[in-house]
Amino acid sequence: MILRAKDKWVVGLTVSMLSGKRTALSFFSKNGADVLSADELVRQLYQVPAVQKRLLSWFGSWEPAQVARCIFALPQDRQKLEKYLHPQVLKRAAEYIKQSPHKLVVFEVPLLFEAGWNKLTDLNIVVLGDERTLPSRLKARGITAAEYKRRLAGQLPEAEKARRADIVLANRGSKTDLGLKIKRLCRAFESIYEAK
Repeated sequence: MILRAKDKWVVGLTVSMLSGKRTALSFFSKNGADVLSADELVRQLYQVPAVQKRLLSWFGSWEPAQVARCIFALPQDRQKLEKYLHPQVLKRAAEYIKQSPHKLVVFEVPLLFEAGWNKLTDLNIVVLGDERTLPSRLKARGITAAEYKRRLAGQLPEAEKARRADIVLANRGSKTDLGLKIKRLCRAFESIYEAK
């Protein structure tokens, strides 16, 4: 299955943990892109009775927090869940993208490269956060440094994500700065699209 669609730019977006995912998606949306989040599609799937039944049998709960505790504790549980959910997420994403009236669709996926979904899009962007502000962001979210490291263990290092991405956006200044970068990027996509 591919996510590319005729007459559209389909962009894969991945963001390091606590690096401004919501902010980046908001700026893409404000600049004319349709935005889609894999996490949101997973949340929708968690409401499907058949999925709830499967999660209950595996993890004793279908509540996201409880499932997250299980899958971050045991890599084999995370792999089992991804093998089950990923095809369903891809199917929903492909349907959404196909029906979107927008020329630019940004699909945010935390495990874009790890899952190999970067090969299904037209191009891929990574947003890198600011290490200097990480402690305050962790504190604001109530996440310990140990929990942060445990969650990152299942992801590629930032440097590797940056190496694999077509475009790297550094979110190391103000929100206004990131917004300006995304605005310029969306204008560039629009110009390229019109020139096709």
